[in-house]
Amino acid sequence: MIPMDINAVMIVLLSVTIVCLLFIMYVMYVRIQQLLKEVEALTGRMEITGTELEQLTKSVEEYKKARG
Repeated sequence: MIPMDINAVMIVLLSVTIVCLLFIMYVMYVRIQQLLKEVEALTGRMEITGTELEQLTKSVEEYKKARG
């Protein structure tokens, strides 16, 4: 059996840890990109222009007048 010095073992363990952390960072980056695309899609659906908001307000006021 080859005698291993503690420094060599620590270097291997730390190298494996760094590789695992880099993989986790990559997975998180990919997920963040997916979430940003979803936010952009939702923002596009939620935008209301000033004229649309004014029309909606007028429609609600007319509805209130018609009911009561």
